[in-house]
Amino acid sequence: MNRSNAKYFALLTIVIVIIALSSLFTQLYSDKIPVSLIAIVSYLIAVIVASFLALFCLHKIFYTSALNDDSNAISVEEMFSYTHDPTTNLPTAQQALKSFEAAIKADTGQRYAAVVFKPINFQQVNSLLGYHNSDLLLLQLAYCLQQRIAEDTSLLNFGLKSQPVRIARLQSLQFLVIYNLTDSRFDDKSILNELCHQLADGVPNAMSFKSFSLNFELAFGIALSGENGDDFNELTAHAGDALLNGIEKQRQINYFDNSSISFNQVQLARMEAIRGDIQEEKLFCYLKPQVNIKNQQIVGFQLKVHWYENNVIKPLELNEFADLAEHSGELYFLTKYMINKAFSTLYTLHRIGVHQSISVTLSNESLFEVDLVDYIEQKISEYDISGKYLMIELSEKVMLSASHRVKVIIDQLKSLDIKISIANFSGSYESLRYVRKMAIHQLKINCQQLTNDSSNRVDKAITNSLVTLTRSMKIPLIGTDIDRHEASEAYIAMGGELIQGDIIHPGVVPDEIEIWLERWYLQHPESIPPEVRPSIY
Repeated sequence: MNRSNAKYFALLTIVIVIIALSSLFTQLYSDKIPVSLIAIVSYLIAVIVASFLALFCLHKIFYTSALNDDSNAISVEEMFSYTHDPTTNLPTAQQALKSFEAAIKADTGQRYAAVVFKPINFQQVNSLLGYHNSDLLLLQLAYCLQQRIAEDTSLLNFGLKSQPVRIARLQSLQFLVIYNLTDSRFDDKSILNELCHQLADGVPNAMSFKSFSLNFELAFGIALSGENGDDFNELTAHAGDALLNGIEKQRQINYFDNSSISFNQVQLARMEAIRGDIQEEKLFCYLKPQVNIKNQQIVGFQLKVHWYENNVIKPLELNEFADLAEHSGELYFLTKYMINKAFSTLYTLHRIGVHQSISVTLSNESLFEVDLVDYIEQKISEYDISGKYLMIELSEKVMLSASHRVKVIIDQLKSLDIKISIANFSGSYESLRYVRKMAIHQLKINCQQLTNDSSNRVDKAITNSLVTLTRSMKIPLIGTDIDRHEASEAYIAMGGELIQGDIIHPGVVPDEIEIWLERWYLQHPESIPPEVRPSIY
């Protein structure tokens, strides 16, 4: 009952009660009391009783109505949160499924194409700006794409009739549109290619955020009903497989076929292989010595890990299989394995009197593991080794994200005396600002292409300026990937002192670190620290 009807009901109740009570009183006392007095008393009694009854009824009616209204409001709000993605305000995959099933039920003769797409370079934005800022950009992107195709009635509507929504968000960065091909007079691929180009053109050029200007590129995977299945989950899964296969082959638009199946199967097999090798600790770890070229003193080591996939001759480096390890769910296990290996090696070094740090490279995903800091603190206690001998190496992109989470984690690591190193440092103004702000302990620059000839003047100028700048900032700078004497000579000529690369050693197995140090100190006796155990040399 609404509130307007409730008012009329209450007034009617008053009138009925008044009439009934007046009649009753008259019948009971008409022979004992004058008629005029009977009428007055009857009226007063009836009015009082009816008023109380009416007020009670109104209270119950309005109270119940208010509760129902609140309940309905909550239900609508909750319903939206269940059916829509909170970041983009787009319908979820579950909502898209309901819309698709309703369309199929209404007309079983329909032909559809599922188009799954994603911004392929958006992961870099996460690293650069942080997840909160990236979500704002993703919301902007979703809005622009939705506006682009909102009027296309060939696309399935996931929203209300009055407010059509043609895009749904799937997992991660993947989005979905479903095209009705039933009444199409043209070639399916021509129509779908045009749709993809339309969506790609809907991406704003150089989306701006703060001081950054960002360009997004979309990649598309397409699956056709009938040919690739009729079930919603099957169609979207196949379209997603086509998308991943297309990205691997650097295709903007890719249709599902047997090669997509093969690609998916290959990826699953690789994920299973990396999972098994990580769990069984079959990865190859080695140490890259870092040396002060002026006095040949060892200043530290970097722990690296390789994966010999299917016993191939050339192994994969961490950056080449980290994504695979992440998708297999074993990336953090790998990170803990590397940290534990670093501490066990530090224990060996300390036993022979060598007190230098070992750096371990962490990915963005590993850095955000909830118990990372606790695990490192546990290893510090287990091996009884100060945290100052562990160096955590991060990419410049992680540093530039400058998200609150990043700063909190770095501060937590510093509280354990752990040092922070930045790899592949560019020397940009933004990077330098964060280096000072976050009190970074070490910087590393790639010197692989460094030469003495005049053809490489830009690289030489950048390296030279960084050497000068870091020296004035009193931050150690390590030139990495110095594998040739030419690169070493060029770096030294600029004033560089700390180097890492094959020119020092391609990599020392942790179990053989004592043997290598013995040889190094025999060749360079001037580099022997006074605390080193004599027997080692």
